Amino acid sequence: MDPRRELSQIRKHLRNHTRVYGETVVYFEYVTATTPASVGSQYDSVYDEGIIGSSGRKYKTGIQLPVLHIEETEDQKRAIPEGRQPVQVVEFIASVEDLRSAGVVNPFEYQNHLNDMFLYDGRYYGIGTYRVRGRAKDDLFVLIQGYEIYINEELLFDPGPASMTIQNLPWPSTIANL
Repeated sequence: MDPRRELSQIRKHLRNHTRVYGETVVYFEYVTATTPASVGSQYDSVYDEGIIGSSGRKYKTGIQLPVLHIEETEDQKRAIPEGRQPVQVVEFIASVEDLRSAGVVNPFEYQNHLNDMFLYDGRYYGIGTYRVRGRAKDDLFVLIQGYEIYINEELLFDPGPASMTIQNLPWPSTIANL
């Protein structure tokens, strides 16, 4: 058994499944703090918000990322006048190769991506968990769990990700003959 051939076949079938049945998310990679403050992100780690007069949290331009499977979980609690705000949770599986070819830096390392965000179905999500799975001489896919973020309320003093125009694409993208 040649691991390269097996990996090639796995990726071929994953890509075909994604092409026929898959959906996409818009993925925003977090720009880490760098030496010149004007380039990187600057935020208060205690209050988890941007520093007034500083650059705040910055994100790279969003990339459209095909996903193998995506699952939404609606908040089981209820929105009540006392302040409970419903938060949706989304989990999706994406290919490490797709992340790598889209330009995401070190997609096989979870620590670099815990501040990333993604957009799905008109809602923004912060990364809750980032799990690399299926290592067969190379990483195969990533399981990402995100929690809904209300941009206007939660990213104070942060420029956040670039604004996106939402398109309601027909769903499903194609229906294959079974």
